[in-house]
Amino acid sequence: MKVTILVDNYILGHKGMVAEHGFSALVEIPENELTLLFDTGTTGSVLMNNIRLAGVNPANIDAVVISHRHYDHTGGLRAFLEARKGRDTIIISHPDLFEPAYAKSRKDGIRYIGNPFRREELESLGARFIYTRRPMKIADGVIVTGEIPREWGPSHTGHMLRQGDEGLIEDTLPDDSALILEATEGLVIITGCGHAGIENIIEYAINITGERRIAGVIGGLHLMGAEDSRIEEVVRYLSSKELTTLAPTHCTGLRAQAALATAFGKKYAVAGVGTVFTFE
Repeated sequence: MKVTILVDNYILGHKGMVAEHGFSALVEIPENELTLLFDTGTTGSVLMNNIRLAGVNPANIDAVVISHRHYDHTGGLRAFLEARKGRDTIIISHPDLFEPAYAKSRKDGIRYIGNPFRREELESLGARFIYTRRPMKIADGVIVTGEIPREWGPSHTGHMLRQGDEGLIEDTLPDDSALILEATEGLVIITGCGHAGIENIIEYAINITGERRIAGVIGGLHLMGAEDSRIEEVVRYLSSKELTTLAPTHCTGLRAQAALATAFGKKYAVAGVGTVFTFE
């Protein structure tokens, strides 16, 4: 199987490709004749530019999996559907995909950070939504986690808000999901932002599959701005899993990336737009 990062905050010199704050990855599994798009970045222009330069025909992508409803993971959806020229497109997500989402900060106050599109708008372009709260098997060895229990460690949902009956309330982001790929050497786990907390994501993946070996973790860990103690906690936890490949991207943050790179050495992969990972 092959995982190609199409959208990320960073780029590693791939000529013509573009970086932006956001995440998207292409997952190709030849043995299942399956190609998935995991998340769609922030803007359609960046996503479609990078898809084109990766040599991928949007018409050959079988389905889209959305990790959660924030704009930096859903923003390329409309452009992707338009590029498919009206073909039906399966989009797998949590039922909260179109629920409004907000963030609060000292600098910007309260701002909207949710999915920028309406369901009807995307359906008119061929989107066919499949919603799940529970683990969902897409094909042999390919599973969407659905809602991830927060039983094994902290989540990263601070400053996130959603609409309640009497105004804005804390958003625990129950829609935060991950993609599990079962490879010969263990599980490959792809995260969007990792709002559910990487301990919870990995332990739930183990719970779902029964496989304790972790071949790789790719994607955001949402440690940007985290306390040093939390970063150290994540380093200890991930070190206990004897990962083969660790590629933290997007919202992981430079301090956390530096700490993880130091801890993992050659198993740490500096990743960004255009990076390709292969697993047997």
